[in-house]
Amino acid sequence: MNTHAGLLAEFLRLRVDESGKTLAVLSKEIDYSTSQISTYLGGRIPPRAFVVRLVEVTVQPVLRERRQAEATRLLRDAEHPPLTAAKPFVPAQTSAIALAQVQAEQIQVYERLTRALEQVDELRQAAEKSARLVWVLLGMVNTLEDRVRKLTGERDRLAGGESEAAQKRIGRAEEQKATAEAELARAQEKRRQAEDLADRLRQEIEALTDELDRLRGDGPSPHDDLPVLASPAAQDPDHEAEADDIDAALARAAAVNDEDADTIDRISTEITGGPAPVSEVPPNVPDNPVTSPDEANNPVSKLEAKAKAAVERGDAPEAARLYGALAAFSDADLGRDHVDTLNHRSSHAYWVEEAGDPATARDLYTGVVSDRTRVLGPDHEHTLISRHGQANCTGMAGDPATARDLHAKVVTDCTRVLGPDHEHTLTSRHGQANYTGMAGDPATARDLHSSLVIDRTRVLGPDHPNTLTSRYNHAHFTGMAGDPATARDLHSSLIIDRTRVLGPDHEHTLISRHEYAYCIDSTGDPATARDLYSALITDQIRVLGPDHPNTLTSRHNQANCTGLAGDPATARDLYAKVVTDRTRVLGPDHPNTLTSRHGQANCTGLAGDPATARDLYAKVVTDQIRVLGPDHPNTLTSIKEHAYWVEKAARVR
Repeated sequence: MNTHAGLLAEFLRLRVDESGKTLAVLSKEIDYSTSQISTYLGGRIPPRAFVVRLVEVTVQPVLRERRQAEATRLLRDAEHPPLTAAKPFVPAQTSAIALAQVQAEQIQVYERLTRALEQVDELRQAAEKSARLVWVLLGMVNTLEDRVRKLTGERDRLAGGESEAAQKRIGRAEEQKATAEAELARAQEKRRQAEDLADRLRQEIEALTDELDRLRGDGPSPHDDLPVLASPAAQDPDHEAEADDIDAALARAAAVNDEDADTIDRISTEITGGPAPVSEVPPNVPDNPVTSPDEANNPVSKLEAKAKAAVERGDAPEAARLYGALAAFSDADLGRDHVDTLNHRSSHAYWVEEAGDPATARDLYTGVVSDRTRVLGPDHEHTLISRHGQANCTGMAGDPATARDLHAKVVTDCTRVLGPDHEHTLTSRHGQANYTGMAGDPATARDLHSSLVIDRTRVLGPDHPNTLTSRYNHAHFTGMAGDPATARDLHSSLIIDRTRVLGPDHEHTLISRHEYAYCIDSTGDPATARDLYSALITDQIRVLGPDHPNTLTSRHNQANCTGLAGDPATARDLYAKVVTDRTRVLGPDHPNTLTSRHGQANCTGLAGDPATARDLYAKVVTDQIRVLGPDHPNTLTSIKEHAYWVEKAARVR
């Protein structure tokens, strides 16, 4: 046995002695027999796996990284002895006075280190209690929200004195909800404070351990007597069940917050001389609760089942709410970097966008992308998927140029990591092409979609829905790039295939028919376009309903083509009906409503009534300036038309 192997064996024996574990216990924990353990602790050079596992099960978490590094160095020296002789593992000889001074310093540092370890343990317990309290209060807030809704419904069905009594119950429930939200904010803040203080203490423990090792040199270590931190107890969410009495439950929540506040402020005062600072930005308490009344006590598996059920029935708002709850629970219970938390956060972002809020979804995806990149790595498939979602939502939120650039980078990385024919690569190419066109470059978008059609046809097949979608976008941007005749022909063949594959009433088939009619008009045949729109509107009303945005758009275009085909009076009447319905469905200030009002005013003048056209334009201009701004192209067009009909009306008089 070489000297270095002896030093390693003595180091490992010291770790075993510190842990207080027997060889039989260690054998079960590290999967080595007791005879093997005895042999290696006796001086035989062990394998690296043995050293790593032994240190893991015998050393406290706070000191584990340091001890692993020491063990690795000793093992390396044992396997490859350095040329210089190792120093014997014995205390350095020094004078009695110097030794006494060193021992006194060791004791002082040891006492500070012991107290720091105890404080870390207290803070860990406080943070865990705050995390569990956050979980409970999230459910309690929603329970009270649901209670307010139910009481409001009861109140509306009652009359007289019974209604007044119900209003009092509503008032009390609203006060309780406000209290629960306040306690939730306190619990989130206490958790943050505990974690910040614990991080500071860990740095202090590292420094104290360095100092203690320096003072003891090669001598015996007082680490043998450092307190062993208790392992976190298993948490059973059922033990956190809400009490029937909401006031009592809130009182208990306040008591837990008060206890944690006392612990955190006491430790902060010991460390910094003052209480823990309060975050300048208050914790995020959602205006709308993210959990259903019974979700605080439901196992996560049940909550996941509810979310999947919402997805299956196509209820995007409910799916977004449930995945938001799952993300909050996972964050509180498992931590922000846990794979389940990341997956729930990603699903939350996806369904928020599906529910119609791409800006919020974009911000949610941005956080997921950052954390998945850090935890999983930039090339992990889940990271790439999140980046695609971020890019897509960025475009849907109104920034197509940034979305185009984000998609381009995702395409590059997906091609490198997953391959050019992978579905994620093809999907990102589709996004890049779309947002290139929306950012003002339809010709490049046309070419990108053209090549994508070829690849999707080869990889997915000509009848795959994604292939058909790429063909639609290729045709669309061909028209946008100034070639309506070619776009018309592309749409014509696509209608045939979509009717065959998807069916005549499928929404995508109807959209292709709309684009085909639009291109017919753009090539100079408004009469044929008018008739195509008329047939399309009949089917859209039957399939989508009269108030669907696509139905209203087709009616607007029908009116426009009717006027261009030489019948301004009929066009005026069609526009008037569209204006009424768009005002009712979309609102008076919606850009599409304003556009229909512009068309109505123009056809009114063309039908021989310049004075009414003048007055209609005056009102449109006023509203467009207010809604769109004085420099918007539509506003400027209406101002020009208003001036024209003012002059025409003056001549008539």
